[in-house]
Amino acid sequence: MQLTTVGRDLWRGAKEAQSLAEAGAGDPDVQERLRKVKLVKALRESKRGWDEIQKLLGISRATYYRWERALREKGLAGLKPKPRRPKRIRGKRHWRPELLLRVEELRKENPTWGRWPIWLTLRKEGYGVSERTVGRILAHLEGRGRVERVACFLARRGGGKARGRARRPYARRKPRGYQVQAPGDLIQVDTLTVTLGPGEVVRQFSAVDLFTRYALGEVHSRATARLAGEFLSRLVAQAPFAIRAVQVDGGSEFMGEFEEACRGLGIALFVLPPRSPKLNGHVERLQRTFREEFYTRALPTGVGELQAELKAYLEHYNRRRPHMALGGLAPLEFLARMQEGSVPQGVSNVVANYTDLRGKTSLY
Repeated sequence: MQLTTVGRDLWRGAKEAQSLAEAGAGDPDVQERLRKVKLVKALRESKRGWDEIQKLLGISRATYYRWERALREKGLAGLKPKPRRPKRIRGKRHWRPELLLRVEELRKENPTWGRWPIWLTLRKEGYGVSERTVGRILAHLEGRGRVERVACFLARRGGGKARGRARRPYARRKPRGYQVQAPGDLIQVDTLTVTLGPGEVVRQFSAVDLFTRYALGEVHSRATARLAGEFLSRLVAQAPFAIRAVQVDGGSEFMGEFEEACRGLGIALFVLPPRSPKLNGHVERLQRTFREEFYTRALPTGVGELQAELKAYLEHYNRRRPHMALGGLAPLEFLARMQEGSVPQGVSNVVANYTDLRGKTSLY
């Protein structure tokens, strides 16, 4: 067959188009990389620094040189993104049905056995299987509900950690994004154990308002849920604002009757996750203040006399003791200034939200 000049041009164009397609010229990733390589060259010719280029284009110096070398050596094909799929992938293993059934039987006969005793038993019975394979088979059977997990079995039978986990019908985790915008929005409560002398140990309930730092405390010979509930009732009666939410740790004194007291008073109860005292940081810092300023004094050992001393100290703390977070004001001074609409410099942000809500929020 004889080709004309036009035919040769068409044939040459088709071959070039096929070559470009094989090189990935139509690939958007290749086009984007080629565009960035050209832009980097233009920016470097205009004496732009690499820090500026990286901010503008989002590629590093090493990436540019890697792409530029690949383009020079392989053409557009060098700019194709390399596949990230691993070269070697472990194939799915199919266990023999008799092996699966035997592992299932052994676990059901011995609900607390892990992979090692089951593997050892299988080896004695002539099965050529590794301990890890037995573990994978157990995970497969547990995931499909054919056998029960050891932890679930122990918890159900009362032998696991779940045995002593108390139900909290009213308490819940603090919602994500919960904001303290006014006095009483969140009160942190905690228990402090103090040794006054040999064999003289007292327990103190402490509470602090996150917005005004208003504090209250009570001393008892022990900490029970009933006493914690009574402390909460007195806190509600004495606080110069309405209390809407309380946050506690997972101590037993904040369960049972304390939880019922929160429900009866219509106060939301937030309980902390395990091992997270930093989430109750305000009351933890208040406990330190009690240890350093109050319990370093010469104090009586009787609970009644000690409570009278603590009450006098709290009167000083709330009315006269300067607080750094409140611009040098005491909690009740800060509360009074806030009601008047005049707060010292440095704490205006603390009450910004409250100022917007003054028409909606009642302090008493």
